[in-house]
Formats: sequence, structure tokens, C-alpha cells
Amino acid sequence: MESTKDRDRLNSHNPSLDQWLRFLIIAVLVIGVLFRFANLDRKFYWLDETYTSLRVSGYTEAEIITEISYQKITSPSDLQKYQQINSEHNLTDTLHSLATEDPQHPPLYYILARHWAQWFGSSVTAMRSLAAVISLLVFPAIYWLAWELFESSAVAWMAIALFAISPYHILFAQEARQYSLWTLTTILSSAALLRATRPDKNQNALALVSHWALYAVTAAMGFYTHLLFVCVAAAHAIYIAIIANWRDIKTFIAYYVAVVVALIASIPPLINSLENFNQIRSTTAWTEQTNFLRLVSRWVGSVTIAFFDLGIDGTANATQLALVIPVGIIILALVGYALYYLCRQTPKRVWLIVLLLIATTALFLAVPDIIKGGRRSANPRYLVPCYVGIQLAVAYLLSAKISSNLENFKQQKLWKIVIVAVFSAGIISGGVSSQADIWWNKGSGWLRTLEVAGTVNQASNPLIISDANIAHIMPLSYYLEPKVKLLIEPRCYTSCYKNRELAKKKPQPPQIPGGFSELFLYRPSSTLRSAIQQQNYQIDPADTDVDLNLWKLTQK
Repeated sequence: MESTKDRDRLNSHNPSLDQWLRFLIIAVLVIGVLFRFANLDRKFYWLDETYTSLRVSGYTEAEIITEISYQKITSPSDLQKYQQINSEHNLTDTLHSLATEDPQHPPLYYILARHWAQWFGSSVTAMRSLAAVISLLVFPAIYWLAWELFESSAVAWMAIALFAISPYHILFAQEARQYSLWTLTTILSSAALLRATRPDKNQNALALVSHWALYAVTAAMGFYTHLLFVCVAAAHAIYIAIIANWRDIKTFIAYYVAVVVALIASIPPLINSLENFNQIRSTTAWTEQTNFLRLVSRWVGSVTIAFFDLGIDGTANATQLALVIPVGIIILALVGYALYYLCRQTPKRVWLIVLLLIATTALFLAVPDIIKGGRRSANPRYLVPCYVGIQLAVAYLLSAKISSNLENFKQQKLWKIVIVAVFSAGIISGGVSSQADIWWNKGSGWLRTLEVAGTVNQASNPLIISDANIAHIMPLSYYLEPKVKLLIEPRCYTSCYKNRELAKKKPQPPQIPGGFSELFLYRPSSTLRSAIQQQNYQIDPADTDVDLNLWKLTQK
């Protein structure tokens, strides 16, 4: 599968690490680790993360909506009870909650998170720390993958440094979701595939079987982590078809046996996703809204945040754009040149797997977006395999360009400056992000939720009345003081599709109790507003800064 000429060609571009670069990479690695655990409780615990806590606890959204109604006054801690581990619900309840209300999410991460919560608790810091710990396992994994590709410790260490300081990987290492685990399974399965297909005359049959068994296990882990792992599996299938060139029957048989084993092991989550495909479409309908020009701009931004990210989203002003656009162009040029250089300087078995990891996911998401006007391909959290491929290509480029084999010392000096600039961009990005309450991945709209909490908390004895979506009420509960009371009957978010009765339920107007210093309406429906007004209350904006999400009631 690999000629001697190809091996010599690859080895000629495998540099060794200079001492200054070794110290720099170690420093970057330490900083990257610190960023992953810095201020884990600081960023807003948003919708997706509260649903992680809900699933891990074993409750369902339907249970919350059924048990909490206008008939009784509740507190923030009452809502958070449904997001904490207790003896009443077990792992089976967690799996049931996922299967019935979140079929687009395979269970592996949630199983790990439940065991993690049993050990360390259900606080925001504890829930996020699992993803941060998993992200540390990415470092040895990416070293292995880079070694299997390039057989160079210099490239492998450069890859570790890029992953360590990447704003993208730091960001999702601090979120209580499965993206760091998806990154890990993508890297491990790709490395296992390359190891199993590496030509080795001294390799015995038992060792070969163990390598393919490892691939089957890591592929199954991928299927149990994220539905879009199918794109990684597709990249692997195309790679085998091209590299084996339809002549290496043993490799074909071994690969397809491993894939079949992985698919058989993954039947439960895959079948559940297929059976609930319409529900998945319903709960991800938000990804189907954008125009082509905005889509392209988001593509550019998605590439940029692999190396530089100041949290600037679609609301950026002219000054911010004046900074981000030139940097984005430079990073695009660097990535483009890295991919070009990779294809020119490495054999097919190397550049092909890197390009396939990028292309399969990107095309799978981008083609429907272009045709139908969606924005799945512009959502960085869906592009994990793309980032793995891009950063491997850049790691190879930077390592090769500072090789001591190069005679052009001016060029070496230039690329050393590029390395320092790339690392510095990541460090600056991580520093800014670590101090922020809201970042682009959570959406700027959640800043209003913090403003709502701040306004309500200023009252001495406040009551919030709401029939808002439960997805908006659960995150708010984390930022309300214990003195705040709630009179709510929330609408459903994920349970509406299967529970038609819950979706069509028309709550009775609330009977507003006395004894509270201030009454607030949070995200009220027109029906609730009308019912409140009929009870002789006047409704006014509580604060012009909270964008009419919060209203204040006064007796007429």
C-alpha cells in the first residue's frame, strides 16, 4: 500500500524539534490545560447544557411540565432538582429520557456524565469538568494520529500544541456537551484505521486482528457519541476503497468485518434515531434559516476560530470587523497553503485521509445548506472532523517549514514568526474567552437572560409569572437568588413532538397571590398577557435594557 519512494518522500520532510520550540510547545500545552479548567462556572449555563443535566439526572422535560404548574409557587432550587442526580432515577431513566425526547443524541457521553455526577456532583463546574478532562485525552490521541500519518515526533508535538491552544477546542472543552468526546473518538478511530492498514512485514496475525478490533471499538464509540460520526465513517470507507485500490482483498475483508461489528454494536442508537427522524428534524429546525451570503461569511468565521477567536458574532461593529476580517484572510491563506503543501509533499495515504476528514463532513452539511438555505455547515460544533484535518495539515506545514534541512534561513525565520503568531493568537483568544460570561457558541441572546436575572434579583421579594418555553426557564433558574419565587406553567421544547396532549395543553389563567413586593412577567405568551390584564393588572416593561423579555405588573 506504500512504496519505498513514498516513505522516503515523507521522511525527507520530517524535522526534529529545536530546543526553543520544545520549550515553547511545553509552555503552550500548560497554558492550554489551564484554560480548559479556568473559570468553569463563569460562562452562562445555557439551554443545551441544562438539557445535559436534565438527561443525566434521568428526568424528562414532560415530567417537569406536568409536575410544575400555576397551582403552586416554586423556587429556582425546585427547578434545579430535575437537573441533579438522586436515588429516585437511575441510568435506565437517563437512557429513556434521551431516547424519547432527544433521539439525535447517542448515549455514551450521557452515560459517562451520569457516573461522573455520581462521583463529583451536579454543579455547573462538575458537569463541565468531564468535557475538560476528556479534552486532555485528545493530546496523546492526536500525537498517535500524527505519528501514524507522518512518523515524526516533531509534527506530532506541533499538532498537540495547536490542539492545546486552539480557541475552538478550549471552548468546547468547557461545555457540558459531547463535542470533546466526539473529537477524541474521531482521532482515535482514524489513528486505529491507519495503524491497521500500515504495511508491516513483521506483524503477525494476532497483532493485525487486535488492530482491527481496536478500530471496531473506537468506531462504535464514535457512533455512540454523535450522529455525525457517520461522516467520519464515510471518510474511512472512501479511504480504504482508494488506498487498497480494490486489490488488497485482505484489507477490504478486515475493514468491512470491523465496520460491521461496530455497526451491530451501534444498532440501538442508530435505529432510535431513524425511527425518530421527524422528531429530530423538528427539534433542529433552527438550523434551516439563513441566506447564502451569510452562510459563506460563517464558513470563513468557522475556519478562523480554529486559531483565533475574540467572540465576535453576527452583531460585530465596524471596528471589530476591521480587526477580524484581515486576520480571517490570513488564517484562510495559511490553511489553504497548508492543505496545498500537504498534498504536494506527502504520499497519497497521508494527504487523502486528512482531506477526506474535512470534505465528507463539510460536503454532507454544506450541500443541503446551499440547496435549501440552511446553516448546519456554518455551525462549528458540527464540524469536529474538519478541524481535526485542518489542524493536522497546519501542524505538518509549520513543522516542515522550520526544518533544519532548509537552507533558506530567512524563510526559517519567517515561519518561526508564524508559529509564534499562531500560538499567541490562541493564547490571546483563550485569555479573553476565560473572562467572558457569554460567548458566541451560546448565542448573544442569552445575555438578556442574565439581565433579566439581575433586574429581578434587585427586588426584595419578587415573583416571576411565566408560561415561557421550559428551555428558557431552566437556564434562568441558575442565576436567580433563593428569594425569587416562580409561578409558572412552561411550554414544552423537546417533548412536544411525541406528547401531543402536552403540546396542545391550554393552561388555566394563574391566580396571582399577594404578599410579594414586585410581580414580573417573563416571556409571556399573548394568552397569558390577556389573562393578566383581565385581572386588573397593568403590564409595563420592567427595564428597557432587557429587550421586553421581562415585564412588571402593577395593580390598576
